[in-house]
Amino acid sequence: MAEPIPVTMVNHVAMNMAAAPDAVWRAILDDYVEAKKFRELGAIEAIDDPAAVFGGYRMRFEQNGVVDERIVHITERDDAARRLSAAADYLSVPGGMRVYATYHAQEIASGTRYAIDCHTQLQIEAPAGDINAGVAATLAEMTAGADTHLVAYLASIKARVEEGA
Repeated sequence: MAEPIPVTMVNHVAMNMAAAPDAVWRAILDDYVEAKKFRELGAIEAIDDPAAVFGGYRMRFEQNGVVDERIVHITERDDAARRLSAAADYLSVPGGMRVYATYHAQEIASGTRYAIDCHTQLQIEAPAGDINAGVAATLAEMTAGADTHLVAYLASIKARVEEGA
């Protein structure tokens, strides 16, 4: 069997929301610093780790028969810029996966633009045939799937913050 190939997937998604920037920023903090969205699904425990300067946690939950276990480190929190960055090591992904993500609540004329930038490092199986074309096709498919997931997440936040606006 061929060795897995390390790849990096990059996702940039954003959605405009008719809500105050502070309301969107609060949603980001609730979801990622306080881990409220994860606490509803499973177990969360704070980690005592020097790398967790801005906080961090270990989480584990199961959804639709799939286990999600990860360690999350908050690597940047800029309240003035309404920007949060995190690194997550997905322990339940075979071969491991690391995601670096930045969440922005940017003020715009009509409310707030919530933008997410992600860089994901993982390994994929070597494709048959033309390896370059195969890796590119696999990565494009994975990126599109992640974009779809992130846009659905943003839509759920949009509904939540606009309802409270």
